[in-house]
Amino acid sequence: MDYDQEQPQESPSQSICAAFLADAPWNAKSVIAAGLVTAGSLASWVADYSSPAVAGIAGSYLAGFFLGWASRRFLRVAALITGGLLAGIAVLEETGWIDLDWSSVEAQISHAVAAAQQGAQGLKHIFAGYLPSTGAGAVGMFFGFRKK
Repeated sequence: MDYDQEQPQESPSQSICAAFLADAPWNAKSVIAAGLVTAGSLASWVADYSSPAVAGIAGSYLAGFFLGWASRRFLRVAALITGGLLAGIAVLEETGWIDLDWSSVEAQISHAVAAAQQGAQGLKHIFAGYLPSTGAGAVGMFFGFRKK
């Protein structure tokens, strides 16, 4: 037998998707359990056996889990891009190709951080009205962020 035959090659986009979904979040036991609870409670609600509160809480957990998992993936990529940009700026400034006014850069960053904090405060007040769902979503986001 000839083992040197051409093997099918994966395209780069397929390998990126395979790496991104290597440890998919829907394989986690808590996601499967929350999905079953959501489906069961929705069926129970449709049949007028219970209220949709359980479905809302389990759905919030699922949404939080997926958001946490996606946030972890996004933060990895964002950290790599930010590090590369900062290294590039440092090299360009050191070689004299660009000249940055660091005090204005610092002022812009502190302005952006203050705006983000103000937005987070407003979001906190909105979520306070949905406390049980928010708590389940926060727990789901924590476990989703920890999912590697």
